[in-house]
Amino acid sequence: MLKINSPELDLFHPLIQSAVRAIPESDHYLIALSGGLDSMALLKFALPYLLKFQKTKIQVIHIHHGLSPYADDWAIHCQSVCRDLNVECHVERVSVVSEGQGLEAAARKARYSVFESYLAGGGVLLQGHHQNDQAETVLMRLLRGAGPEGLSGIPQQRALSNGQLFRPWLNLPRDMLEQEINKYPIKWVEDESNTDLQFDRNFLRHKILPLLEARWPDVLNSFSRTAERSEQTIQYLLSWCDEQKQSIFSDDYSEDQALDLTGLSGFSDQQQRLLVRYWLDCLQVEHPSEKILERLWTELIPAEKDAMPALRWGDNHLRRFDGCLFYLTSQQVDECPYEYKVVRKADLLSCSHLIGGRDLKIMLEPKKKLLEHALSIRAPRDNEVVTVRSRQGGESIILSGSTQHKSLKKILQAKKVAPWMRSYIPLIYYGDVLALVMLGSNEGGLIADGFQANEGEVVVTVCWR
Repeated sequence: MLKINSPELDLFHPLIQSAVRAIPESDHYLIALSGGLDSMALLKFALPYLLKFQKTKIQVIHIHHGLSPYADDWAIHCQSVCRDLNVECHVERVSVVSEGQGLEAAARKARYSVFESYLAGGGVLLQGHHQNDQAETVLMRLLRGAGPEGLSGIPQQRALSNGQLFRPWLNLPRDMLEQEINKYPIKWVEDESNTDLQFDRNFLRHKILPLLEARWPDVLNSFSRTAERSEQTIQYLLSWCDEQKQSIFSDDYSEDQALDLTGLSGFSDQQQRLLVRYWLDCLQVEHPSEKILERLWTELIPAEKDAMPALRWGDNHLRRFDGCLFYLTSQQVDECPYEYKVVRKADLLSCSHLIGGRDLKIMLEPKKKLLEHALSIRAPRDNEVVTVRSRQGGESIILSGSTQHKSLKKILQAKKVAPWMRSYIPLIYYGDVLALVMLGSNEGGLIADGFQANEGEVVVTVCWR
């Protein structure tokens, strides 16, 4: 919390004073300025206070979504206001692409991408969301059947990129902000889309919330309390899930962050559902619909041990293998056959390709301490062309200490390499001879006989992670 005397701040409403003094201390502040009432209130009430700090960097960011015919005017207005206040204002133009998620969600995604880039070096981003915004959010999620996580609403503070996001006005009603800012000669813009009742949020804002407030004057505070109590519930549940993490995350497939179904079975049905959602959150995966999620308990979890059922929503996939549940992207599941020639020029050999969502790097270098997740094999001879290929079927390899070809398929089955990985794991060939099979961080790889790196010689280092 900021602790600094500001005579100008003492002139404002006591609740505004408290809200401003609750802003986390930082040496770098960013103010998100749309030009609307709530963000203009940040400039009026918070900026003078922040300017009292020595060596504090303050920047204003206006996101130009390009969705309104008045967007250019709003940007000009924000720049003009900031110029008068002698504060730096950045106008960032973004491209809003719906991609099936709705225009509002797409605009938010584009907006936050900019915010994250500005917070890459740390700092605090201030946003103007107020109590009415919180009430609308809670009400919308309630109507969609949300649980405690959804009803926790808009957080006042959370991590964003390498910094923090903070909303000083979240517990203040919009009417109070408007009454206070009207005492000063300040103009703000009104987004014409905010009156379009085809949008659910606008319908709640203009039609439903006024009715609720007329009947229950304290309804905004009630929604705020609901959000606060829901957040407390969520924090308790997250704490409980953290304690169970060791029981449900697979040790054998820790690199893949697989869910151990044997460990999961030790919990009640309700607890299992909570832990599966927690697992998806750890993977930063958007939850599927309840209908899709229910198929986990009817198709994937009760399947026979040797079965490999699958579940998909969008580009997200869940696969069961070896008693574990794996999350995969379409890129990992639908990897196409590939073959890359590794170009060698003089004493340089290098290759870098994204395979199965992991970066494969091949480098020619002097023998030295191995990198983590890397393997080394002897350097190719002058007549040996180096290629990287995916499996085609029927491959075999002669392992060190053996004179017999062994089926790669059987080796991968014995090592319990997941079926979807078998189709794209990198195979390194010297000429037509299979020299190295990369298996990933846990298993390392398979080096063919005659391709081991000898002490002190130039080697080829292969890393896939």
